[in-house]
Amino acid sequence: MKTVSDIMTRGVHTLNAESTLRDAELLMREHHVRHIPVINENGGIAGVLSQKEFLREAFRITDKFGAHHLQDYLAKTPVIDCLEKQLETLPANTSLKDAGEQLRKEKEGCLLVANDDGQLEGIVTSQDFVRLAIELLD
Repeated sequence: MKTVSDIMTRGVHTLNAESTLRDAELLMREHHVRHIPVINENGGIAGVLSQKEFLREAFRITDKFGAHHLQDYLAKTPVIDCLEKQLETLPANTSLKDAGEQLRKEKEGCLLVANDDGQLEGIVTSQDFVRLAIELLD
C-alpha cells in the first residue's frame, strides 16, 4: 500500500510567526510554491499560508490603501494574522487513498504531514497527486 510518505515533499520551506507577508511573497516567488507552513516558537505547526490567503490580503490592502502602498503594508503584516489556523495534519503512514479523500473533502490544496509531537515532516499537495496519476497512466 502506498502512503503519504511515498509522495510528500520533505524539507519544506517554512516561515515563522514573526515573518511578514513580504517574506511569504518572496518565498513563494523564489521557490514556486503556493503553500507555506508557518512554524511557532516551539517548532510546532501554527498554520499554513496559501497563495489564496496571501492574495486575499494583498487585495484588501490595495483596496484600502492603494496599490502604491502595497509593498509597505506587506512588509508590516505578520503572516500569523492571515493564515489558515484550523487545519488537520496527518501522519506519514496515511494511505494515499485516505489522504486523497481528505484533500478532496476539505477542498484545500495541501495537507501537512506531522509526527506524533506535532512537528512538521512534510507536505502533500494536489500537484503531488496529479504527478502520481501521470506516472500511473504512463
